[in-house]
Amino acid sequence: MDKHEHEMEIYIEMPDDNPAIQQEDRFDHMKAPKPKADGLDISSTEEAMQNTLFSGMLGHVNFDGGAADNTTLEAVAAADHRKLFRREVYVGIKDTEQNIEFLGRIVQGPFHTPHEAGTDSASTGKTTQHSKRTKHKPSYNVYGNIEILGQLLHGERLIPTPTRPRPYSEITIFHPDRLRKLLNLEGNMLLGSLMSYEEQRVEVRVHSENKNILPLNVGIFGTVGSGKSNTVQVLVEEASNADWACVVIDVEGEFVRMNEPQDRPDMNLILRESYSIAPQGRQDFRVYVPSSGDSDADDPSYFKVPISQLDISIVSDILEFSEPEFRLYERAVEATQRTRLKGPSLRQGAVVSDETDAPAYPYTLADLIDVLLDSAFYIHLDDDEKSTANTLRNKLYYTLGRSGMLDWTSTELTPYLPVNDLLVAGRVSVFDVSGTDDRSRNIAIAYILQSLFDKVTETAVGEMIPDTDVPRPKVLVVIEEVHTFVSKQSVDKMKSVLDNLQTISRRGRKRWLSLALVSQQPGHVPDELFELTNTRFIHQLKSAMNIAPVKQTTGGVHEALWSTIPALGPGQCLLTGRTFRNPLLVNIRPARSKRLLTD
Repeated sequence: MDKHEHEMEIYIEMPDDNPAIQQEDRFDHMKAPKPKADGLDISSTEEAMQNTLFSGMLGHVNFDGGAADNTTLEAVAAADHRKLFRREVYVGIKDTEQNIEFLGRIVQGPFHTPHEAGTDSASTGKTTQHSKRTKHKPSYNVYGNIEILGQLLHGERLIPTPTRPRPYSEITIFHPDRLRKLLNLEGNMLLGSLMSYEEQRVEVRVHSENKNILPLNVGIFGTVGSGKSNTVQVLVEEASNADWACVVIDVEGEFVRMNEPQDRPDMNLILRESYSIAPQGRQDFRVYVPSSGDSDADDPSYFKVPISQLDISIVSDILEFSEPEFRLYERAVEATQRTRLKGPSLRQGAVVSDETDAPAYPYTLADLIDVLLDSAFYIHLDDDEKSTANTLRNKLYYTLGRSGMLDWTSTELTPYLPVNDLLVAGRVSVFDVSGTDDRSRNIAIAYILQSLFDKVTETAVGEMIPDTDVPRPKVLVVIEEVHTFVSKQSVDKMKSVLDNLQTISRRGRKRWLSLALVSQQPGHVPDELFELTNTRFIHQLKSAMNIAPVKQTTGGVHEALWSTIPALGPGQCLLTGRTFRNPLLVNIRPARSKRLLTD
């Protein structure tokens, strides 16, 4: 080794006042006979620890600085492994003084400091400014910060720790095979792979039967182009492969071609080379469109919504009824039901998709409008009530009737939404509401949620759905851009909608109905919705307004990880949830199916 190479070595300077601690074997002073703990031979435990770690030391634990905390330590890289010292690498830390093996993750660094001179010294400044002309460069240390994730019980289970590694503890890159088990990354649903493991890929998987993942609700957040829509596709693909019925509320018309295989060469290259899977469209796939809308889908099914099945309070919120309008609407509904009950016998609550069948609902929007116009009900109103009735009728006529979303004259030949058809294991149903106005879209979302919730409440998973020969599957409902459905700005006016959404999310998850709430502007999402999302895919967010509410409502994330959120690339995300023992930084795999790019 020549002089230059020697000066570039990275080492830890040992204390001069302890000659027993030598650079070649700094743990000799710790090798006194060890007692047994809980009947366990500690010497054999040390040997097992050594055999289960990768060979080759990454570095050592350094002394604590003034800003030390319980979960973070400083580590110095070994000279011949400094290239491996990078963020998001998981490490094993062998502390022979305490006889504990820790699991950690590099969360900050690598940082560099000159060994023999300060960073502000004249010699250091000259060598960094004129590095090509400098023959003798100061040696330097490579160091960084490691988050302590816990200690290993018998090397097999990660548990909380009441202590921290001692100085000089050896740090080794943790073996991927052990990492998959300890981080609970195994299962039949492939989401992607851990970041910083490009050479030896560590796949991130979850199990479709794990009640700590999909039965709980999901939040997917990220700015435009961050990859959140691809994450939606991947989640839907994997869930439907596991026999979940998937329903997607598509506000941009992005997912209407998921029956076709992925056609982007760059994405297909990653699928093939990194995951050994081929592009593939969804086989059991349907697209539904409000009767007044349009879609880029090949063969969409148009539908209408029965107003009689919408909660009166939700209709009131969406149409922004005044108090007099709300009271009169209740009376009009009761009068309409009485009028219709005098006619032919009705089968209340049945869902039909064939208009040759008899009417299936107690009243329609057309019936309501008729009752509010020159009917016996209207004639008996006083003048103030007639004025309110006229305003109410105009809202129903112009806002709802002309939307083509509900059952009135212009939609007589349009079938009702066949809710039972959504409840088929493995089926993906996309609702393309990109061509409807905001109020009509919100009515469609409210109806779909309420109808599915009613179905899963009356029929347990695996039992036959009434009037069908189909067993009820687990259900995943994705609501794209949920902040356009209910936002912080509208939460006071949409209280009933928000309450209903909270009820469905809390009670539905016990019945295997999972909601995935997606937003590119989480700063506009009401605080009440954040508490519903247990599993979170947090993609790139750049503005403080959008990062702050996600950070404030996401627990257990090391502060250093939040600094990476604005710098994440497309498809990368911070993944948190009960099923994961620690938050993960993940490369979400490309979708196998096609998506129409709307950004």
